[in-house]
Amino acid sequence: MNRVLEQRYRRILHAYPEPGGVPGWADGLHLGALAVAVVTVAQLPVLPYLTYKVWTALGVVLVVALVRGWTRVAAPLAAVAALQASWPIVLGGFHDPVVDVGPLYGDLAPVAPYWVVAVVSAVLAVRRTGAGRTSGKGRWWGATMPVRSPWWLVVPPVCWGLQLVHGPVLGVVRAGVEVVVLLLVLAATLAARDGRWALAAAVYLVPGLVHLGENLAVTRVSGFLYWSVLTVLVAASLVAARRGAGGGSAAVRRW
Repeated sequence: MNRVLEQRYRRILHAYPEPGGVPGWADGLHLGALAVAVVTVAQLPVLPYLTYKVWTALGVVLVVALVRGWTRVAAPLAAVAALQASWPIVLGGFHDPVVDVGPLYGDLAPVAPYWVVAVVSAVLAVRRTGAGRTSGKGRWWGATMPVRSPWWLVVPPVCWGLQLVHGPVLGVVRAGVEVVVLLLVLAATLAARDGRWALAAAVYLVPGLVHLGENLAVTRVSGFLYWSVLTVLVAASLVAARRGAGGGSAAVRRW
């Protein structure tokens, strides 16, 4: 009986993410970049005062483009955002950016999310495949990836509203949500033997590991524990996906 239920669960999970013939690796990259972009935009200082009006608006447009699968729109926006945010690093802080609409960082950790989104969006934008073009119909800005759930668009406003709450509380809430989501990723990967969720989780983890590496000397024990838990969960998901791809049938080898 358990075997039958497991097989049905796997079929349901496999039926979900393959619209338009999009391969698992592209689907995983897209989902990971979207998660990074949403979290980054959700952390922008909006309340009680909107510090960067144009920057926030561009961030919202970028998230909408990723949700709609418009990677050819998202890629240049993400590239401009990455260059703007890391301008002091790119030119050593000797020149002001041509258009100063957002924050400028001299460290790698704050700009890592922008570059992750920019690189992944560029990779997905140049994919030479017909996947996801049914809604684009030949337009250069048309969808190259499947449309994601509109619930992604709800995350930034909710997080902006929570900015009035005390900072440490938000940190605990975010950590709890991340652990729960990564546990679900591991469970889904084990059940479906599909690597896309593990790949998305790995993409999401990259900026965090950059932050840890740059702040290693000042990271507390609780910080090490937090990042260790996330890393172990992502690594376990990747291992589960790898084993599934190696031992499963051709239908589930979707890396």
